[in-house]
Amino acid sequence: MRTLVIKTALALVVALPALGAAETTIAWDEADKHVGEEATVEGLVVGVHCSPLSCLLAFEPTYNRFTAVVEARSFDTLPPAELERRYRGKRVLVHGTIRRNDGKPEIEVASPEALTLAGTRRREERGPDNATRAQAEATQRLADVLTRIEDLTERLAGVEERMDALLAQMEQRNAALAAAESNQGPPPPAAGGAPPPAYQALRSVKRGMSTADVQRLAGPPQYAQSNGGGWTTWYYDDGRTVSFDARGRVQALSGFATR
Repeated sequence: MRTLVIKTALALVVALPALGAAETTIAWDEADKHVGEEATVEGLVVGVHCSPLSCLLAFEPTYNRFTAVVEARSFDTLPPAELERRYRGKRVLVHGTIRRNDGKPEIEVASPEALTLAGTRRREERGPDNATRAQAEATQRLADVLTRIEDLTERLAGVEERMDALLAQMEQRNAALAAAESNQGPPPPAAGGAPPPAYQALRSVKRGMSTADVQRLAGPPQYAQSNGGGWTTWYYDDGRTVSFDARGRVQALSGFATR
């Protein structure tokens, strides 16, 4: 990031003075493309035509394209005779707002500063005062650009720090989740043991059944207990019990559905 800032600053040091000193001019035959704009138009004056109302400085013999117009109200500072003598056959710079009049572009010249010889303007632009002013303006523009670049660099650094912190938090959270999953054992078995066989829904244990019938329907007991008088009680792990008499017939049961 710092290298990018240095390279940008060096490029601006080279480019901005040239930009500050340069002035864009428009050729007279391109003026019709800039109607409504304030610009400086350059061209060779090939004719000057004056009337009591105005003077036209033409850049081609027909006067049907771009012209510089001096209205009668400006004759005091721009006399018609002076226009003819000073500007005919000379390359001039006309500065002002390009407007369209009678289908052709023109600039109204209201002061001598708006109509100068091209060589004179260029010599003035190359003068020491203008060069110093342009350099000062370029330096100020460079300082402004560097300030904006510095602000942008600080903002990017802050964003980078926040992103690093966010990534660190995400890594810690993922590590905690992985550790929690590894510490969890297998899920506990469902309470109540295995479900009863499907055929039990079709037939239930009833009084009078034999031990063989009960074992076929409910399965073997978890354990059997002998009681007095030849009676026996079977116990199942889900809490069910069946009591048989001495003949091996069911006389009492608990936990079985009766139908």
